[in-house]
Amino acid sequence: MDQKVTWLTPPPFHNSSCSHPRYLSESYVHTVTLWDLTQALLILLLSAGILGANLLVILVINSRRYSKYIHAQPRYLLTSLASNDLAIGLFVTPFGFLPAVYHCWPYGEIFCQIQSLLRGALSQQSAVILICMAIDRYMCMLHPARYHRHSSKKLCDMCTGCVAVISLTWVTSVTLFAVMVLPRGGYYFNSTGLLACDPFFSRASLRILSSCLFYFPTTMILMYCYGSVFHVNKLRLKRVVCSAMAPPEDIGTTGVEKLVAQERRLSTNTSRTMAAMSLGFIVMVTPWTIQEVVAACTGTKIPPFIDFLVTWLALSNSFWNPFLYWLLNNHFRRISKEILLSKVFCRRKGGLTAKARCCSTSSSGLATHQMTAGRSDFEGLSEKYWGEILERTVSSNSLQTLQRVYGHPYPIPPPPARPNGTIIGDMRLFETGNMDL
Repeated sequence: MDQKVTWLTPPPFHNSSCSHPRYLSESYVHTVTLWDLTQALLILLLSAGILGANLLVILVINSRRYSKYIHAQPRYLLTSLASNDLAIGLFVTPFGFLPAVYHCWPYGEIFCQIQSLLRGALSQQSAVILICMAIDRYMCMLHPARYHRHSSKKLCDMCTGCVAVISLTWVTSVTLFAVMVLPRGGYYFNSTGLLACDPFFSRASLRILSSCLFYFPTTMILMYCYGSVFHVNKLRLKRVVCSAMAPPEDIGTTGVEKLVAQERRLSTNTSRTMAAMSLGFIVMVTPWTIQEVVAACTGTKIPPFIDFLVTWLALSNSFWNPFLYWLLNNHFRRISKEILLSKVFCRRKGGLTAKARCCSTSSSGLATHQMTAGRSDFEGLSEKYWGEILERTVSSNSLQTLQRVYGHPYPIPPPPARPNGTIIGDMRLFETGNMDL
């Protein structure tokens, strides 16, 4: 029995181009509706949000102020994800603005091919980076000793390996979509959903396979990794509490366990943030995947209103990733605010006068700024380092015992005085802050 295979053909690109005679004729009258303006406004706002949010993430997490709150490997992964989302905001989403108004493609066929390629490759690369982040958190929480030993002693090897994995996955994604998109007939102008050029699949089975490979392996890996992370963390919580309540004579044996528990608690904050970003990806992409599978299986056309909302909801994940990171990370919010106030508004608000006032180089202003910055950086150090120092020194009880037994062989000098003659009475030496990996 012969099996009949249905091969689909894309709509002719020339009919969708704004250079088609029907769009250039004097008899053609195009009426811009309220829905067209709403679509164009949503595309414009989303593109601006993607660009601004991901630029802020790249600048802040790679700044000197934020370097003490994050390890190298999560920083590279978050930078890669933000760069990938930034590319989506540059090469994919903005070019739907004019087609939303004119209902035709004004940029030419070659750019349509390029955008179709980037549309498929960048979306797939986002899923791959999220998988790498989940595996990183899995290793950090379930095998902390090996993870931190590797990240501390082999920093260059770790960075090289991370960049190599990201580069390899990027080359693979571009190659696969280039094979499908670059030949004629592998792309088309999506006039209802993306309002730009999309990859075209000549068979319904290929469309289903592409959607499932993009969604299901990513979702299963993310759920398994983060589920294992929080399950193991919950089981170890009782052990951490028992170790913290150990008697003083056992401090030599429980010191290492306390440090590991402290490190695990700090790593949990980063894991929760990345898990929220992964959950956002699943929520945003699920409706689009269902739509693709249903449309391919039934051979029906999705209504334009639903197609537009579902497609752009999936693309909005590039904006929600940095927003969730900003929302769940207080150090990121604080440093973002400081950078925006000092680097952006101070320079652009009042010209040279505001710049001179904000960035004064007088001796008193400079000394005050240095003292404030030094104390802020000093207070922002992690409890991980101070805990290790305190555990290796004698306790306050031992110092009091030595003072009662031996007394003070030399007179204790008075505390230092400030330049105005007042005595420094409060030395906040061991004030520390939490640290995000």
